[in-house]
Amino acid sequence: MSLASLQPYTLDIALASGAVAIICFILAVSSLARASSLLRKFNRLREISSAADLEQVFTETKDAVQSLQEQLSAAKAHISQLEKALNKKVSTPVIRRYNAFSEVGSDLSYSVAFLDDEGDGVVLTSIYGREDSVTYGKPIEAGESPYLLTEEEQSVISGAMGTLERQPARIS
Repeated sequence: MSLASLQPYTLDIALASGAVAIICFILAVSSLARASSLLRKFNRLREISSAADLEQVFTETKDAVQSLQEQLSAAKAHISQLEKALNKKVSTPVIRRYNAFSEVGSDLSYSVAFLDDEGDGVVLTSIYGREDSVTYGKPIEAGESPYLLTEEEQSVISGAMGTLERQPARIS
């Protein structure tokens, strides 16, 4: 085969060579871009610890994550203890003043309920009269008392229990 026999196909050969050259150029640019990206990633990894190998970096990272998990577990346990303690603390007290005796001119008697989130606590009542004043307390468990409660005492207990029901739920 001589060059003369290829002469009618020179234009086709030139176009095919040009297309192959363009494809090679695109592949070269793509390879350079990928190599540059890999070089940036490698440099970032090297910045983590220049003297350490990747196994050491992995071990340190794993240990740090484990330490953070232990701290998180301890914090959750502490929060749980605080929530339990908080449930046993007195919530918003409710007070009601009233006139216990018609001969005493104003609302000088009162009942006040001090209850925790379970409805346990005490109701204090002070009855004011012209001759004397009496103060007494009654224990409350789950909103109930083993002692007879007056209407005013029941009212403040109901008010305190209503306050407890409106409080937002705690996160567990």
